[in-house]
Amino acid sequence: MSLHLSTRVKAPAMKSGPSKSPLDYANINDGLISKPVDTIPGRTKPDADKDGQDKFEDLNGYRLVTSSAWKNQRNAATGGVGFLISPRAINSCMSIISHNERIMEISLLGNPTSTVLCCYSPHNEQPEEAVISFYQELSSTVNAIPAHNLLIIGGDFNAQLGPLDALFTPAKETNRNGNHMKDFLQEHNLIATNTRFQNRINRLWTHRRPNGQLVQLDFVLVRKKWINSIKNSRAYSSFEGVNSDHRIVSCKCQISYRKCRTSMKDPMKRIDWKKVTRDTILGEQFVVAVYNRFSSLHDELQEPNISTTYDTLVAANEEVALEMLPKKSKQSYNIAASDKVTEARDVLKSASMNHNTRSTRASQKLLESAKVTLDKAYTETLESSIQKKTGELDNLHHEYKHAASWELLREITDTKSAPVVRVKGNTSEERRDNWFLHFSNLLGKPEQDVNLEDTFFNSNVSDDLPIHTGPFTMEELQKGLNKLNKSKTPGPDNIPAIVWKNPLFHQQLLDFWYSSNSGWRRKGKEYVEETEKVRKGKKMVRYLHHNN
Repeated sequence: MSLHLSTRVKAPAMKSGPSKSPLDYANINDGLISKPVDTIPGRTKPDADKDGQDKFEDLNGYRLVTSSAWKNQRNAATGGVGFLISPRAINSCMSIISHNERIMEISLLGNPTSTVLCCYSPHNEQPEEAVISFYQELSSTVNAIPAHNLLIIGGDFNAQLGPLDALFTPAKETNRNGNHMKDFLQEHNLIATNTRFQNRINRLWTHRRPNGQLVQLDFVLVRKKWINSIKNSRAYSSFEGVNSDHRIVSCKCQISYRKCRTSMKDPMKRIDWKKVTRDTILGEQFVVAVYNRFSSLHDELQEPNISTTYDTLVAANEEVALEMLPKKSKQSYNIAASDKVTEARDVLKSASMNHNTRSTRASQKLLESAKVTLDKAYTETLESSIQKKTGELDNLHHEYKHAASWELLREITDTKSAPVVRVKGNTSEERRDNWFLHFSNLLGKPEQDVNLEDTFFNSNVSDDLPIHTGPFTMEELQKGLNKLNKSKTPGPDNIPAIVWKNPLFHQQLLDFWYSSNSGWRRKGKEYVEETEKVRKGKKMVRYLHHNN
């Protein structure tokens, strides 16, 4: 996808007239041209904004969408923002929202979804309360936009960023509005694209003041996650058909996705372990099959040791699991793709085409009946899907019914976990205070002084605790395994917990433990602790054997 903002395009012919457009930018590939305006040239109804509603006008095939302006001291219409949309972009337009007379939003369908905000900030001489109110409204608008969207904010911010806050800028210092804009960029992880590229001075300034001073007041902002997709951003000298004391700002955006390296997927990751642990009969059959296969492979070993025995168990577990255990479903059930809903939808399409071709009372009744049938098909399919899933809950073990019920409830209600939220605050000082208040409440009161010489800390709890220091017994192993959760995720060896919890593998697990801990050896059916002298002798024998 290639996105060009405000490059040289043939704008629709508009009547000449006075206009002060703070910023103009255009989207070539999507056919979008948006611009905040004070007075729109070529409007057929000059007082159409008196009702405070958004206006839609057609200009030679283009669609002009504007928000209402307000009256200045001379009772002249001023302010307002808008978008000029080409016929190509109208097909991709998802929504157009006017938040107020200074902020307007348009969303374009794509991957990712492109959201463009057009805004117009109060100038630097207006009261600071108006600027703070503007950025609060803009912040709430940005917070409501999904994080994955390609967010582009273009407008006249009436702000200047100095060399300490921007890489390439004609301003010598940051003004008051620039400080508010800097806090806004930091809070929402944004970057001003036309301050990032090293251009000549005549490609940086966007407004010429009456005294001849060249300043940069207009910016195109994007999220930092898309900064590598921005290829260039600069100002142009003119725009055909618009008479403005501001220059247009161009931003070329080329979306590129990083391709992940494909690796060989472990086939054991496809096993639906959740279903296996919930089905007690299937789990028991699986453990018995693993034990039989392990015993068969172990008998074929010529010189079995701890390593070869463990590898044999891992191989037997994988072989049996891939052969008899169910796999995870690739996708969830889609109600809209069910046969009943698809059939009802086709009937509705046919009825709609017949009614549009020849509108009669009979065709109208058929169309209404088809709509009711489609709604009923959706409802019946959803009910059958829920009944099927609730029926599966009855077959589960009582230990898993509670968790499975909540999982089904979240799936039906489409409830998701709360997203990670940034620290709230419009300025850096507010965010710092909120951060301090958060950790003050989290950590609680300061720690009280504790006298470690107090009798409470120096009294003996028990002189002789009943702690068993002998060999690790089968009873101790069983107590530990009883506390092991069946649904625990398998480790790197892909051996599930239901295998170790089964009594068939208790003795083998105990052998693995003793073999991996030096100082113990098996003597018949019991384990005895070796003396230090015996261990040193074995080490010397292994050393001499290795060197010879």
